[in-house]
This record gives sequence, structure tokens and C-alpha cells, in this order.
Amino acid sequence: MNLSTGELREFFARCAKARQRFQELAVQAVPRTKLMEHAERLGIAVADEMAQPSEEELAFAFDLAIYTAPPGRSRAIDRLAKQHARLPGEAALVLNGLSRSWFSVFAVQRLHPEAGFILEDALLGGEVWVVDELLAEQAEPGTVLATRLARISGFAITCGVVSVLDEAMLARLRQVVSGGEVDALDLVEAPRFAQNMWLHALGSRVG
Repeated sequence: MNLSTGELREFFARCAKARQRFQELAVQAVPRTKLMEHAERLGIAVADEMAQPSEEELAFAFDLAIYTAPPGRSRAIDRLAKQHARLPGEAALVLNGLSRSWFSVFAVQRLHPEAGFILEDALLGGEVWVVDELLAEQAEPGTVLATRLARISGFAITCGVVSVLDEAMLARLRQVVSGGEVDALDLVEAPRFAQNMWLHALGSRVG
């Protein structure tokens, strides 16, 4: 991208606001019963009137509600993208990025000279440049994390939530893939995989 560091940060800030707006619209289109199902699968107490789950906790359930769906059903983010197919400019870049986002496990490699980080997709292969405030708060070179990335224009942003893993967990996942127990793409596209990564994140927060 032919942008200064300041312009890039401003562009990211606008993308982050658009991401939040689109994800809020997508969540609003999901039936409340489905949202509660995702929350309960993650161990988030929503049925108990005394419970007051935090927005941070609910963000993990919202991710599953927006970006996953049972076989044969459309995802909320895809329905939203179809409804807003004629969006112009940056909004279209963000919504298209969200609808084409992918979930995986990443290893932080190094700082990018302009902003953000270079991440290695540890399961699918390849590197990606990520500019994201959430990532900047948690990621130092060597950090392993599970997240969903949306490619915008030369760089990618997270879709809002991250689960920090350890080297042992990454080694086990790589062993499963390299041993042929499961195809890497099938693994990361399975809704249950993202669910398990979010369970790990929530467990770490509780612990």
C-alpha cells in the first residue's frame, strides 16, 4: 500500500469501526435462541438471571454466531454481504474481507516495518501482514494464537477475538495435521475447532 504510517493507522481505524458496525448488524440478524446456544456451548451463563456475562465473553459467542453455520445453512456474515452487495469504497473492502475471512492458528514472526506484525499461518502455510490494535496488545514475536483474519487491502485485521495458545498446543495440532489424521483446511473450517479455541481462551480468562 502506498500510504504513510499515519495514513495506514487512520485507514485501519476506519476499517475497525466498519468491522464493528457490520458484525453488530450480523448479530442482530441471528435469532436470540441461536446466540444463547453458542454462549452455552462456551460455558457462558446466559440463562441464569443472576449471571451477567461481560461483553468480552459474549464476543466469542458472537463470533461463532456470525462466522459459522451448520452444514447446508448460510452464515450470518454471508447473508449480510449479499444484502449489501452494492456498498462502495472502504465499506465494501471491509465487508468482503469479513465474508472471506479465515480461521487458523498463527505464529507471530516479526514486526512489520510500517505497522503491525507478520504472522505465519502455522496450519495452512504462508505469511500475512496484520494491522490490528487487539493483536498489538497481545502479540510479541513468538506468540502463538488462534484467530479469524479478514484481508482488507494488502493487510489483514482480526475479526475481533483472539485465543493465545502455547507451543505445546501448536505442536499437537501440527502433529495431527502432518500425521494425516485430518486435513488442515477441514480442521480450521470446522465450527467445532473455533469453538474449542474460544473455550481455551475463556478458560484462560477464568483461570
